[in-house]
Amino acid sequence: MTATVVRTVTILGICLRLIQAHGRLWLTTRDLFLTLGYKSEASLRHLYRSAQKHEAFEDHVIEVVLGGYSGKPCRLFDEVAVMFICQQRAGREGAVELMRWIEGGGMDIDQYPPAPEVETLPVEEVELLPPPRHVPSLRLVPRGPDPMQQLLEREKAYCRDLVKTFLRYCESEEVDKLTGMIDGQIDHLLETRYCPGLNAARYELYRKYWMQGGGV
Repeated sequence: MTATVVRTVTILGICLRLIQAHGRLWLTTRDLFLTLGYKSEASLRHLYRSAQKHEAFEDHVIEVVLGGYSGKPCRLFDEVAVMFICQQRAGREGAVELMRWIEGGGMDIDQYPPAPEVETLPVEEVELLPPPRHVPSLRLVPRGPDPMQQLLEREKAYCRDLVKTFLRYCESEEVDKLTGMIDGQIDHLLETRYCPGLNAARYELYRKYWMQGGGV
């Protein structure tokens, strides 16, 4: 079947398309995961496959063709599936906002009236329009701040403050565990996506704190 976009809403600067199919409203994979702050295709696939193992996903995820789009099947999530994924990522601002919106009836199909029927005129009564005239190209206006970048910076700031708060109260063993976990994440990042700047900065920190002649 072909699903239809019936309305759009904006959450955290992300435009969500509400799609009607099988008597329910749905969100696309792209819209859902962008609102949660995910950007890479690998992250999206990993999160979906992890959630797909749970029974909560049965009959709540479908693949259909969206009318007016590329014609390729699109994966859709209904209210139950969206809530389940948000609960798994409740620490993200986008998940909190999505759950608040759903609890307020955001995906309740009864609150959206059906689209009115459009009356069409007989062919003989339609006046033909003149051919379109050339419109000169306009200079692009600079865009405002990227909402996804703003969200990323906010998450980074929260992570920094969270680590500082934890270190304020933890003891030696807990510091060792946290240090090992962060070192492991850096190793994984450098193996999957080599960053010369990160590698150099990490060595500089090690030299500063643990090598003879360092600054600490």
